[in-house]
Amino acid sequence: MNPDVARVDRVMAGVYAATLGLEALTLLLVPRTVAQDDGGVTGIDLAVTLGLAATLVVLAGMQRQRWGLAAGSVAQIAFIATGFIVPAMFFLGAVFGVIWLYTIRVQRQLRGRADRPDVGAG
Repeated sequence: MNPDVARVDRVMAGVYAATLGLEALTLLLVPRTVAQDDGGVTGIDLAVTLGLAATLVVLAGMQRQRWGLAAGSVAQIAFIATGFIVPAMFFLGAVFGVIWLYTIRVQRQLRGRADRPDVGAG
């Protein structure tokens, strides 16, 4: 593999990991919001949000694996689904989903540039 492409992949793995980490932090605020709005947090709501937050942290650490990007992409769907617990999470999930898709697009563009030989070199 081209060393420039490998460098792009390493950098973008860090971007994906940071995004997943921010999503996990956002999820940790959900139980507090539910407690304020509904008067109490159910065990299921708490288990889902904390479990998904933990999963996102683990996936953030796995972004250098081949399957890390695919697993993180699936996690985006689960993150959006937390809107069933707190409706505002539909909006936040959409925002993070757009960020996720944009970073994938940026990675593809950077990989394309890294694969091309320098025209002015010589």
